[in-house]
Amino acid sequence: MNASQAAATQGTASRKTPPPRSSAARSLELASREGIEHYIADLNARAPMAHREIASWGRDRAPRLQLELVQAARAKAESAAPQLFLTESRNSFVLNVRSQTRQTADSDHLLVGLVLSGSVRMQMMAEGECLARAGEGLVFNPAEVAQAQFAADSHFVEIALPREPLLRLSSTLWTAAGSETPPSLLRPKLAPALAQKLHFMAQQASGLLQHGDEATPPFLIERWVEMMGLSLLHEQAVAAPGLKACQGRPAPIMPRNLRRALDYLDAHAQSEILLTDIAAAACVSVSSLLRHFNEHLGLTPMAYLRQLRLDRARAELRQGKAGRIGELAQRWGFQSAGKFSQAYLRRFGERPSDSR
Repeated sequence: MNASQAAATQGTASRKTPPPRSSAARSLELASREGIEHYIADLNARAPMAHREIASWGRDRAPRLQLELVQAARAKAESAAPQLFLTESRNSFVLNVRSQTRQTADSDHLLVGLVLSGSVRMQMMAEGECLARAGEGLVFNPAEVAQAQFAADSHFVEIALPREPLLRLSSTLWTAAGSETPPSLLRPKLAPALAQKLHFMAQQASGLLQHGDEATPPFLIERWVEMMGLSLLHEQAVAAPGLKACQGRPAPIMPRNLRRALDYLDAHAQSEILLTDIAAAACVSVSSLLRHFNEHLGLTPMAYLRQLRLDRARAELRQGKAGRIGELAQRWGFQSAGKFSQAYLRRFGERPSDSR
């Protein structure tokens, strides 16, 4: 049971009288096939971005579904609804979850999934298939998950980490290490030691949320979230582009025509470039070019070019050579300063003005 499903449950409850902040946890327990099937059908109707179905009930197993949701109040927007922080689920059946729509934008959160028992199998759009067994974990962008399967008798904990603060931490860590650009792709698979550490920290934060009162300041939760992000970034190896990290296979050798395309983009990043220009420089058809970029980099050529331009713009900002933000955006092929700033924030977790 993933956070998008839990959020739908939360949405139903939040339309009722809002509870005090001390009541941060919400629970659901179902113990009949009819009740579980009705709940899943209702969830599919209310949250159609994904389709959930029971693949198998299993033999000699009493039907059971338990959910616990823990919310965190927003420190900077007291009037806003609390954010879903942690979801804990137990299911006696095999559950399949399939994405119904391809999302065009990254999620505001990265999700850390910890498998306490059973197993979870996810099909990622870029990394391929990831299997996490008991004691292991996964970190992923929910917008990049095509489908997932939760084995029978799985006990799964999912933690939502705000993406922008995590990117800022990443930028700070790799800047201190002497790198101009922080890596943007974490290995999806979490080793047992790291999964156990993150689970402990999530339990401590959840305890504050569930047993706190109005005097519990939200920044205490933010510090726990920051500690989880630092542990994740410090101990998680970073995957190179194109590495199918979940399946343990080495990255395939890059074809010569793809290398020619990358060299062309590197040399002409500041120029107006069409897809046909890149294909001509690589001496391949447009369809072959798209296939090679997807297989080896998990990106389209224009998405790679966009990232390259953002990296170059960031280097100029940090070196004090950028000038006005609007001029910088135009120089690197963005239609407006606003669109440039939005893209910059998504990639680096900070505004262009913060990078000067």
